[in-house]
Amino acid sequence: MGEDPGSFEVFHDGMVQSLAPLTPYECVIAENLISIEWEIFQHRRMRDAAVRKSIRNAICAAAIARGKKAYETTQQEAWDEHVEAGGTEDDWQDWYEWDDPFLGEKETSRNAGLELARKAVSTDPEDYAAACAEIEAMGLTFIDLMGEAYQPRNWQVKEHEDKLKELERRRREVKRDFDGLQNARPFEGEVIEG
Repeated sequence: MGEDPGSFEVFHDGMVQSLAPLTPYECVIAENLISIEWEIFQHRRMRDAAVRKSIRNAICAAAIARGKKAYETTQQEAWDEHVEAGGTEDDWQDWYEWDDPFLGEKETSRNAGLELARKAVSTDPEDYAAACAEIEAMGLTFIDLMGEAYQPRNWQVKEHEDKLKELERRRREVKRDFDGLQNARPFEGEVIEG
């Protein structure tokens, strides 16, 4: 499921050492537990990726809106200058792109949003602080974006959260069974002559 090559083997070997199953049935239960733990790990990664995607999309949308507003302001100023210079609407239409005048700027704004989103999840404290300041200048806060990402309407995050709850319940049940098997092992002892 998108893991690094060999990462499951390392995880598996570490879990087997930690659980230390002795009997064949303990090995079967341990394998079940290891599979559940791995699936939990994967769902957490997928949930976190969905949260990052949601935050990235919100930041990009805000950056595009900011870019569009700046573009519209620039266009309004150009229109005002055009009118002041004696221009008419017919003259304006000759050079004004009516289809989607913001289209070229939209990609630039989106790229700026993607870069801002990258910095917002950066481990570099300076990048993170600068990103948070810029996000707040757009009328957003990073913590609010995170909160929005976890809302039930974000079906990707909700799907993984629901699966995690189910897997964690299964893990507790299987672990309880495994612990029961280990506790029921016969003790090694010395024969005492009577």
